[in-house]
Amino acid sequence: MFKNLFGSLTGKTTEKTEDSKAVPAPPDNADRLPPSFGFITHQPVYDSQQKLVAYEFVACDAVQRSEAGTSQYAQYDQLMLGTLLNLDVFSLLAKRRAFINLSLSVLNNPQLATLAAQRVICILNPSAGERIGQAELAQIQQLKQQGLCFALEPTQFGEGQLTPSLQNDLFGLMDYLILDFSASAEEVLIPFLDKLPARFPRARWYARNINSMEAYEVCLRSSAAHERFVLFQGPFITQVRKIEGVQTDAGRLRVMEILRLLRSGADSKALNEQFKLDSILLFKLLRFINSPANGLNRKISTLDESLLLLGRETLFKWLTLLLFTSNKDDNRSLVLLERSLWRARFMETLGTAGGKNRLECEHLFLTGMFSMLDALLQQPLKEALQPLSLPPTVASALIDGNGLFAPYLNLTLGLEQEQDERIRTLSSELGLAVEQVNRLQLQAMAWAESVANGDQP
Repeated sequence: MFKNLFGSLTGKTTEKTEDSKAVPAPPDNADRLPPSFGFITHQPVYDSQQKLVAYEFVACDAVQRSEAGTSQYAQYDQLMLGTLLNLDVFSLLAKRRAFINLSLSVLNNPQLATLAAQRVICILNPSAGERIGQAELAQIQQLKQQGLCFALEPTQFGEGQLTPSLQNDLFGLMDYLILDFSASAEEVLIPFLDKLPARFPRARWYARNINSMEAYEVCLRSSAAHERFVLFQGPFITQVRKIEGVQTDAGRLRVMEILRLLRSGADSKALNEQFKLDSILLFKLLRFINSPANGLNRKISTLDESLLLLGRETLFKWLTLLLFTSNKDDNRSLVLLERSLWRARFMETLGTAGGKNRLECEHLFLTGMFSMLDALLQQPLKEALQPLSLPPTVASALIDGNGLFAPYLNLTLGLEQEQDERIRTLSSELGLAVEQVNRLQLQAMAWAESVANGDQP
């Protein structure tokens, strides 16, 4: 479908043309809202070079919100905005932008103006029965003058929401226009049949729900791609594609051997011999270990110090990171590293919150780290894990989806896939409150960014 879509239209569209901030007071009719706002998920957003550059924050109750009237929709949005501010999300994002989904009915919220300096882009969503007029356009214009950026999905704003003349004015104010590839073929076609790229040449395009590398590559190959698509979101990065004739590089094979030796109880001499074959590996390992995000009391300078001060299980945990960086630090590997770190840290802190002992938490970390090894090595997960002799609880969760750690992994995957019912069920089974899950996953996001980027004191 994607090849036909862009192949047939390129000729028609290339012409130049801990709480640090207060939560808002609850609304008067808050009794009609959920007792807790609900789960907030974050979706990674990539640029055309597959670098992770932003997150889109989504409320899992988006379907319920979209069916609400304008007044109640605004209350949901105020709660989400307050939750993000209360969790200090925007200050956690040192190097990333944040997309947040809001309705036009909250444009007068005074907190919006404070987000301009926080690298925030507001994605506008119309609520049921909402009509947009000059007043809303003036509010957007004023917020843009204060530095806030905006985006919208054109197919969401038809004549039911605003007149054709106001539609041009509204779209012209947008910094990003969104194309959702999970929509029907007809909806995907509409922006191009309407020649929106040519009519609004200053707007950049954000391709959402890209489910395959093929769709991503088609976007890049389309005529004037740099004017169309600059941001991408979806599971295409983690897709496993078996590529014939491509072998695991020597650096990753060496890391696998070091991991095997460490699991088998080999002494430090044998481990050091492996590191001597590739001196950069030890440098990278120590960079990860000494990251300020880990809060060590002293700097570790040698492998022997690592074994002595951290122990074998913790050292094994940090060695897994080298699998993602032993090649040439291509952008895709770095993205997979950061996403694996997020999974690992989130699962580890969930274990801590649930009263698991230190070894169990270390193994929860390993479960998260190795959960994306299939995407990294482009081979089935069972095959990729086979040389490592992982602890049974880790292997059972990853390969069979069973055992003590499976609920933690499934909760993590549920958040990534925005499966509200699954998230609620698993959180309840693990004895975790909504606020706890939200806080831990966002803290893990910031921690993963810090470690993956090698932030140093």
